[in-house]
Amino acid sequence: MTATRLKASLPFLSLAAALFISGWAFFRSEHYRAVSDLNYSQNYEIQWRTTQIREHLVRIHGDLKLAAATGELVGDLARQTFLLDANVGQLLKLDYAAKFLRERDIQLLNELQAIARSDLDPIVQGSTDFDRALRSMPDLEQRMFEVSGTAVAHAEALNAASHIDAAASRNRFLFAAALTLAAAGYTIIHLRNAFARRRDQQLRSFSSLYAHMTRSRVAALRLFLDYQDEASVRHPKMLAAAREAVKQLDTITTGLNTIAYADSEIRREALCKIVDALQVNRRVAPEFVVTKDAGIAAVPATQMRLVLDELLQNAEAALSEMPDAKIRVNARIGAQPLTRRRRLILEVTDNGPGMPEDVLASAALPFYSTKAGDHTGLGLTGCVQMVAALRGKLAIASQPGGGTSVQISLPI
Repeated sequence: MTATRLKASLPFLSLAAALFISGWAFFRSEHYRAVSDLNYSQNYEIQWRTTQIREHLVRIHGDLKLAAATGELVGDLARQTFLLDANVGQLLKLDYAAKFLRERDIQLLNELQAIARSDLDPIVQGSTDFDRALRSMPDLEQRMFEVSGTAVAHAEALNAASHIDAAASRNRFLFAAALTLAAAGYTIIHLRNAFARRRDQQLRSFSSLYAHMTRSRVAALRLFLDYQDEASVRHPKMLAAAREAVKQLDTITTGLNTIAYADSEIRREALCKIVDALQVNRRVAPEFVVTKDAGIAAVPATQMRLVLDELLQNAEAALSEMPDAKIRVNARIGAQPLTRRRRLILEVTDNGPGMPEDVLASAALPFYSTKAGDHTGLGLTGCVQMVAALRGKLAIASQPGGGTSVQISLPI
């Protein structure tokens, strides 16, 4: 009798256990998502501050070189020095700075601030000892490069996010396996909404960051060029080209703002039109091999134009010192092995020097840089996030001396 009752109650006990496990998995998944969002937000603040500091150092270094050559101070050195000091101070005051920076990095930032005040402030106040300030600039840039590199390599938020994703995946598996049909349907809807929110958040974060960093600079450059007269400049054609470049930069910034605040309606355009526009005024003329069905495929216009242009610029930068530079762009339509759903396969290949294994492993990290100076490496990260937001995949293949290949796979 006892065995019979136990057998009869077993399905109910199993259902109760399944509901308990699924409820626990749901609340833990929400907890992981909240922690992940907080870590991403804090990490972006740290990376943005370090990038701003490096940019100010580059501008100050350029102004000092010009001042040393001409004997007089030009440019906006005072403003850049003020912004440098302000950004370092704000970075040090962040409550969570110690979570992303080592104790040595905090010490380097304090020393950087002290050296900048002792060597740069006298120049701002009227001193003409430009050589002393110039001698300190490589040390300041190296210090900031080390701090920025540490923030990228050891950012706990990025590592935590990967562990969170793995834990959330295990919980979703338990949830789907244990729950009834109605509960499983609710879980699918919830996870899809959470994924969409995360995707939109990542896309809007990098888009708004790009737009913020370029808007004021493009406006200042446009204002300067508007005051120029073709009759008074040495090369009128170059002035016209510069105005056209500023107009294109303004269009890109507007496009980034559009992406940052766009709704679900995305303007689409045939890939061939986007390819035609990207072939104009390139330093290294790329070879485009686009199949007929890929050329007429409708893709998100603004997003695809930004991604392809960024990849082409990266390839051009890698080939800057090569006489036989070659860039090839292949586009075709493929199908997934199981679902047979059509996908657009884009591949940008160059014959440049390639990347070592350790650089390749970090190439898509936010703000990663292979050297000190004005390169921040944010562009490739933006491409990865943009493609992910479009439910696609981006893969990088490279080896020293063998060139680099970036492949994008998008559903159409």
